Order: sequence, then structure tokens, then C-alpha cells
Amino acid sequence: MRILITGTTGNSMPPPYAGVPKLILATARLWREAGHDIGITFTYQPKNPDDLGAKATYFFEYEKRPGKVAKALFLARYFLTNPTLYVSLLKAYRAICPHVSRENYLYAAYGVYLDGVYARFKPDIILGEAVLVKSFMAAEIANRRGIPIVFDVYAEVRDLSMGENRHLNEDERKRYWVGFLNKASLVLGMDNCSVEMRAYLPEGKLKEFWDTGDYEFYSQPVSETREELRKHFNLPEKTFLVSAVGSFELRKGHDHLLVAVAQLAKEGYDVGVVICGSQGGNAKWKKIAEEEGIADRAFFFSSISEHELVKLHHATDLYTNLSNTQRCCGFDLALAEAMATGLPVVVYDNGALKKVVPEGKNGYVVPMNDLPAVREAILKVYHASLEERKEMGRRSAEFAATIDLRKTTAIKLGWFTDLVEGRLHA
Repeated sequence: MRILITGTTGNSMPPPYAGVPKLILATARLWREAGHDIGITFTYQPKNPDDLGAKATYFFEYEKRPGKVAKALFLARYFLTNPTLYVSLLKAYRAICPHVSRENYLYAAYGVYLDGVYARFKPDIILGEAVLVKSFMAAEIANRRGIPIVFDVYAEVRDLSMGENRHLNEDERKRYWVGFLNKASLVLGMDNCSVEMRAYLPEGKLKEFWDTGDYEFYSQPVSETREELRKHFNLPEKTFLVSAVGSFELRKGHDHLLVAVAQLAKEGYDVGVVICGSQGGNAKWKKIAEEEGIADRAFFFSSISEHELVKLHHATDLYTNLSNTQRCCGFDLALAEAMATGLPVVVYDNGALKKVVPEGKNGYVVPMNDLPAVREAILKVYHASLEERKEMGRRSAEFAATIDLRKTTAIKLGWFTDLVEGRLHA
């Protein structure tokens, strides 16, 4: 099959790494290794890209990170390329969405651009990552060309602070999502984020899916000792280190982790925190660490390589996911990766996070936003023996193996084959 992955609004292909672009590239690599031709659209290509071995056919809207001038020129270029198609796409979007923004005008031009990509790549099926305005344009062009399209939906439907949801009332949102989602041949809903979509889609068109991770890569052993790894990352040799990975944004809960660790440090426990992220910058988080009095035991990393991230996980003692907004849907890619390295976990009972601790033997689930409970959970792992922590980590890895990319991408590929061959019907 010729599979085109498109629709993501991420700024670029990695580096720096971010969840959806990284997942796209890892998925593309496996499908290509299975003998399929893969195309991927990205906004722009960064310097010295590392595509994780995907070796796909890439399509870039811009040569470099676009500013206002570049976006204006892009809009003008593709409006002039096919004014009729541009206006038609804009009208199609306005037919389901009463809210108008500058983004709508730019992404109608993206639709014209994408029509050219479809003509060149000639996909048998399209995977639309996320369901934002770009995804709508991808679907509209796919429908007009008679190409099946599958939506991979994250939190865009249920999180009222995302995308068009911010501007629509309840009735308008229903009309919007019914019109939008039903442009797809199949919709994949991420765990609890599929709940709301059941009201918008006919039975059979929605399949509940789950987060995934590259278990094979992240479960690989490292040659360095714990002491060598800590020296490599300039981390204290003896301190119990609690970690988190994710963009430096409030929704990830890094501030909660810093406060909980600070409380333990004030009580005399030798505990520190390690946070690795990319988007958003770490200045705010460093300031919180300073205000909480743990600047000397808070360590920040940004956009490190995959191999370095594996090593960083092996240099820490406990992994946390304290995501605390509706945007949290599934297990989280970073969480699956950390578990594959054999780390115990502490997570909020938000979305599907609690499912990563199915029997309570690889970590702890605590009430969302309950910082004293976070402190207590960290303390329980802190007091556990080395053997007990290793057993918890073994169970984490055991869970991560069940959602390895090789399994999840094979399932998706089966659905795609059925769609292309006409065996899967809503």
C-alpha cells in the first residue's frame, strides 16, 4: 500500500522530539519495513534532522520555520494556484463551523497544497494525525479524490480548550464534529477520548485505540553502570531521583512534581527531580525550583537524543506522569517509554493513566491535583528496597511490552488493508 500520513500541526519533524511527530516517524519506519510506501507531510524540515530511520517520502510546506511573511506568501501562492478549489474548501469548512479565524484562510491554502501532494504521491489510503483544521482539509481533499482517510484522534474533541471548541457552544460543537468526523472512513479514538465521539459517529466507524511505544528500543540494556550514567548527566550519585518527560507546559504537571519533591526535601529526604522536555522552555520551571528551595536538586534536560533518553531513564529511580487536564487521553508515549526501561511509576487517576498500574504492583495511582498524595506515593517507593523497586520496574516493562509499536501498527495496518480492499464498512 501507499500510505500518506498528514494533518499534524506540529512545527516540524524531529529534532526536537515531540510525541505525535515521533510516533509518526516510528510508525512509518515499521510500515516501510513491512514493504509499504510511506509519505509524510511536515510543516518544515529542521537542520540535521533525524528521522528515526523512517526513510519516508517527505513533503514540507516551508523550507524553514515559517514567520508571518512566509505564511502570507504560502497563502497567496496556493490561492493563485487554484482559486476555485481554495474558495470551495473555505466554504466547506464554513458549512460546519460558524467561527472564522485567520487560520481558516491559511489552511484552505494548505488544502490546495495538499491536493498537489496527493496528486504526486498517489496514496491508497491516508492517515490524518489529529483532527484540527489541517486534518479537515486533508479529509476534504481525500473525499473529493475518492481516497479513504482514517483519523487518529487525541484530545481534540473532548478538550474544550483546544481548537475550535473554544469558540463553539454545545449545539455548534455537535454540528461541527458530526460534519468533521464523518468525513473519515474510520476514526480511531484514544481510550477515554473516544467517549464523546460515540455521540457523533455511527456504530462501526469508531474504534477505540490506545497509546503505544517502542518497547524494543527502550527495553534495550545499557552498558554503563548507574554511577557512570549519573556522572555522564552530572546528577548526584546517591540522591533518589524522580523523573518526568514532556513539554514544558502546565498541563504536564511538572510544577506539581517540583512542589511534591520540595516538600520531601524540606523534611530531610534526599530526593531530587529530573525533567526532560522541549516545547515551552524551562525558565518557568527553574524559577519554581528556586522558589521551592530545590534549585540544587532539580535537573532539566531538553531535546536529547533517543539513546540519551534511554540512558537518562536508567539513571533515575521513579517515573511520574502528573498530567492534569482534559487533554490527557491515554497512557502517553513518554510514559510507555519510561516503563519499558523498567521504572516504577506514580500517575494521576486522569484519563487512562491509571490503567498502567493494573494491579498496583508497579507503582501508585493518586487523585489528580492531590500533592500530598503525590508526596506519599513517592515516599513509598523511596522506602522500598532495591529488590522491591526492581520488581516494580519489571512489572512496568511487562505492561509496556503489551503496547509495543510492532503490535499496534500491525493492527492499524490490518484495518487499512480492509478499507482499501473494501472489506471494512461502517
